[in-house]
Amino acid sequence: MSISIISTKEVTKPLKATLQASGKLGFTRDTADLLRLESGKQIQIGKDDDNDDLYMIIPSAPVEEAFTVAKAGDYFYLPTTQMFDTMEKYNYKIQTFMFDLVRRKELDSQLNGIVYYMKERTTYKSVPRES
Repeated sequence: MSISIISTKEVTKPLKATLQASGKLGFTRDTADLLRLESGKQIQIGKDDDNDDLYMIIPSAPVEEAFTVAKAGDYFYLPTTQMFDTMEKYNYKIQTFMFDLVRRKELDSQLNGIVYYMKERTTYKSVPRES
């Protein structure tokens, strides 16, 4: 029998990203800390062709087709506006898309990096009522 110890660092704080009204994918402070985000770090987004699920990959080596992490103040984000604009499913003007990042170690070697499944949650933005 082989037993692996589960690190409390991997399960105590949920990793999250939110699709902002600008189309940028923003990270919570805790997520940025745990992923060791910094300006210039590369992150790829992958899409499962069968079900449109999204995956975030932190590549193990520099790659051409990756987003570059940017920083505004204490806030880290990916400039994903054009990518999400091409995906009809993501109307971020009227909906808020939040992603819980779930570690998927079994995909690391296949996708050449550290892989997270982007488990989607959606809410509608409140629309101001006319008086």
